[in-house]
Amino acid sequence: MLSVLAKFSGIRNKGESLRKILSYWIPEVISNTILVTLPPLVDSWIIAQLGSITLYGAVGMGASILHTLVKLSEAIPVAAIAIIGRHNGAKEYEKCGEDLGDTFWTTFIMGFFQFALFFLFADNMFHWLGVSDEMVAYGTPFLKVKSFGYFLAFFTLGLIGFMRAIKNTRFPMILNIIGVVSFVFFDYTLVLGKCFMPQMGLFGSAIATVIQYGVMAIIALIYLLTKVEYRKYFQRMFFLTVKPSRMLHLLNLSWPIIIDKSTITLGYIWLAKMIAPLGEQAIATFDVVNKLERSAFVPVMASATVITFLVSNTLGARDNQGATDNIKKIYLFTCATVFPILILLCLKANYFVSFFDPGNKFTYFAATALTPVSLLVFFDITQVFLAGALRGAGDVRFVMWSRVISCSLLLAPAAYIFHLLPGISNITKFILIYGSFYLNTLLLSGAYYWRIKSHKWQNQNV
Repeated sequence: MLSVLAKFSGIRNKGESLRKILSYWIPEVISNTILVTLPPLVDSWIIAQLGSITLYGAVGMGASILHTLVKLSEAIPVAAIAIIGRHNGAKEYEKCGEDLGDTFWTTFIMGFFQFALFFLFADNMFHWLGVSDEMVAYGTPFLKVKSFGYFLAFFTLGLIGFMRAIKNTRFPMILNIIGVVSFVFFDYTLVLGKCFMPQMGLFGSAIATVIQYGVMAIIALIYLLTKVEYRKYFQRMFFLTVKPSRMLHLLNLSWPIIIDKSTITLGYIWLAKMIAPLGEQAIATFDVVNKLERSAFVPVMASATVITFLVSNTLGARDNQGATDNIKKIYLFTCATVFPILILLCLKANYFVSFFDPGNKFTYFAATALTPVSLLVFFDITQVFLAGALRGAGDVRFVMWSRVISCSLLLAPAAYIFHLLPGISNITKFILIYGSFYLNTLLLSGAYYWRIKSHKWQNQNV
């Protein structure tokens, strides 16, 4: 069926074969499932076993803030993939190693500053969201320690980005498995006090994140420095090859990505603030709906990563048509993969929500909201995927400005207006506020599609 759709879409059989693309994509799906999706789901399920909607709500509000750190940690590696991929495609291997040195130190410095910011102002962030004092008391220490775990994640993802740029998606998959196994074990034992460990509640979840990324960072460093096939990249130890001018070049390419990713995540934080006055049921629902939708979104996240490094490598080899055909091929099977998952979420909403609500305190609210919201996810699929393609070409500023303008002029005011609407139920108000995010992604999808059709994205300087 995919081959029929490919012919209908005008694909000229350029670029990578579908089999080769799948060899990159499948490990990325596994990696994203294991690293990005599974830990929050498991963590939420474990926290739910404590039987407190207040604790669960504190985690949900904290997660909306921490998601900003996740996206920030991806920004430098994404820009580095565009640079390293070009050099790798041109067989300039020593430059790839130098690029990794710049990436490593840039992510290290950036990660440290975010940790300092969250450590000093975590309680202010919770108060600004408008949650109860009890949630602030539980959430503040959780957020501080969790942010240190993401400090370790910053430069760990920089190392993984290098592997992806040189078309190695299998070891990142293995690394993610090791990291998540570490997280799940310590999360379960420290939150609930199992296996002779002390019961630490939310604080135990934060400690588990520190252990997870600490283990991953050590293993990634050992792998890169000892693998024989990678010696061509490292004439010197990569962390000794840093050069300020190259770091500035990386930052110049990265800051639009930082802004555009931050814009989307700040949009989620704004949604959380608009939803918080609706009460604890709405706060818990926001977290559950968010996590379930991100679970369904795994194939899209994998495709966005793959198309980023494939476009980068293909344009580095001066094959513009191959880059365009790769975009079409991956988009087709991404949609074919995601739609059945979204349909399943709609049909079995009560079943999936009940995993995170054993006391049945907010299942009706969450299940009622999940079905209509899931139908709107298609708009987000297109914009995330096409944004990945544009980043791979180095067309990062178009992505940035599109997101800044749409989130400022559409998402923020629309959510605020829905938040103020009188005379409607909290469930309806929740759906309208959350749905404003997808109205925003519809606009972004159209903008990115127009950019791809114009071919201007293929002529960016990286």
